[in-house]
Amino acid sequence: MITDFDTYFAQFPPLDREKDFDEFWETSIRELRNTPINATIEQEKKKLKQGFISYNISFKGFNRSTATGLLLVPEKVSKPRIIIIFHDYFRKNHYHTYEFDPSVGYFFLNLKGHEMLNFNQTDEERKTPGYMTDNILDINNYYVREVYLDAYRSIEMLRLRNFLDMSATGIIGKGFGGAMALFAAAYSTRVKALYLDTPSFIHLPISQNLSQSDAAAEINKFINEHRTKSKQVKRNLTYFDALNFSDKITCPTLVTVGFKDTDAPPLCIFGLFNRLQCDKTIEVYPDEGNDAGGAKQFKKALQWMISIITAA
Repeated sequence: MITDFDTYFAQFPPLDREKDFDEFWETSIRELRNTPINATIEQEKKKLKQGFISYNISFKGFNRSTATGLLLVPEKVSKPRIIIIFHDYFRKNHYHTYEFDPSVGYFFLNLKGHEMLNFNQTDEERKTPGYMTDNILDINNYYVREVYLDAYRSIEMLRLRNFLDMSATGIIGKGFGGAMALFAAAYSTRVKALYLDTPSFIHLPISQNLSQSDAAAEINKFINEHRTKSKQVKRNLTYFDALNFSDKITCPTLVTVGFKDTDAPPLCIFGLFNRLQCDKTIEVYPDEGNDAGGAKQFKKALQWMISIITAA
């Protein structure tokens, strides 16, 4: 583990976008817009969070697949601004247990395929879902393309709710959810503040060798079992490497990193941070890992984000 701060801050990895990178994503978003959102919203009878009304939401994403999420709307605020939250791959949305400021609302998007997963397996039982290699040889139908577009579409879906104010929104992403957040912020002008909580799926040529995350393990397993496809897999992943969206971020961005994080390599997080060309801040936790800062850091980040989006 590198402990020299200068080594981290000196990271400035090259972007490895293919020539048709921008065309690929612009075409993807155009195709997505041709699919009706068809959102359904049902109020939850049980109070899930004090001070908030809860709604279960579903809507159509890319290829007309269904995306789902939970919306918390503050009881005492008319047309609130919204913060959208993306959780990590094969992880529960642990933010549910944190305290929320009731001056804004919150939308928790479920990563595709995670709705019914068992997150309470023992070490002996543990088996990841394998989504990260679904159609990995076909960039047009790859799992990560779908979840990135779900992240973008969640903004558009919420924009159509007349009881919300989506003129300025904030996005929080944890781990792989941080990559989703980067994509959404890169392509939506409505995102005015971005918080990346130990983000991963960044600078993949390096992180795939360092990360012990479930996402990295699934991809490495696929490569080991299909060695003749290794070059194609690595090329395909350049379209989804969150580092390649870094120069498209224009809103203020807050990043957290733990030097002992084995899932989201700090070397790669600093590479992303140094590549960002926006107003940016990084919170460093030298003695912590993937939970860097915990609830205290989340509260701090939340107040930072709310001050920005409510003033916009």
